[in-house]
Amino acid sequence: MSRPALVVIAIILLLGLAGGAVIGWLYVTRDRVSLLTYRVQVSEETNMREVVAKEEKLLKSDEVLMPVIEALNLVERWGMDSEGEALAHMRTKLVVSEDRVRSGVRVIYRDRKQDRALEVLDKINEVFAVVRFEAIRSSGFPPLAPLKNQAGEGSDSVPGVPGAATP
Repeated sequence: MSRPALVVIAIILLLGLAGGAVIGWLYVTRDRVSLLTYRVQVSEETNMREVVAKEEKLLKSDEVLMPVIEALNLVERWGMDSEGEALAHMRTKLVVSEDRVRSGVRVIYRDRKQDRALEVLDKINEVFAVVRFEAIRSSGFPPLAPLKNQAGEGSDSVPGVPGAATP
């Protein structure tokens, strides 16, 4: 074979190896998710984006996230220097969006380990239920609506937030 043909084959092999390595690295370091959905009782005229924004602000508040960080010892488990750093990290991994299918709120927590993602979201759910109940009583947050899970069982399928379900 000629020298240019060997160079082209070597370049193609190197690009293939580099591409495989990149795809492998992306697979190993990807985030796993934990999902929570719940419905909010609002009137037809209410803008759901505003409701979701209020829910996100409450979910990402220090009042909800600091007890979770302390209870699960996340500063040490994540190898961070301070609670503020862990709080900022947790806020980036917590995604709150509108669930258009069920007219509700979808909460997603992303982590590299699936078990930890579930553990953190369960603790957030536990703390959030208490904080949200107080917010309903004091600042006019809309109440939660019952939501059935996919198996069609009762409305309290996820402990903490009444009427929440994980699909």
